[in-house]
Amino acid sequence: MLKKVISEIEKTSSEFPFIKNIVKMDETEHTIKCRLILKEDLFVQVYVNVETDTVGFVLINKGQRVYGRDAIEGKWHRHTFEKPLYHDFSPTGVKKVNLKGFLIEVQEILDRENLL
Repeated sequence: MLKKVISEIEKTSSEFPFIKNIVKMDETEHTIKCRLILKEDLFVQVYVNVETDTVGFVLINKGQRVYGRDAIEGKWHRHTFEKPLYHDFSPTGVKKVNLKGFLIEVQEILDRENLL
């Protein structure tokens, strides 16, 4: 199961030219944590635990979360760009997303905020 997740991360990342590199930070029997490098001090961190159904997608800029979507035991919420410390449980905030959907949202933020 985890091998499929890792393969999907690699495949999806290759579809987005702004992702320059993938760095695997940690891997266990049930978890993977990696960084999709956009440029120095700007990356997307991906965490997946297949045993607990926990997923974390986070856009990090200069060491700070600026946007994210998380699922804990399958329950999703969002950290908006405007309020990255706030948990957004609105209908849009609780929408389940896969990595591709998250990276599309990240691309919109990168373009809008001129981060690249």
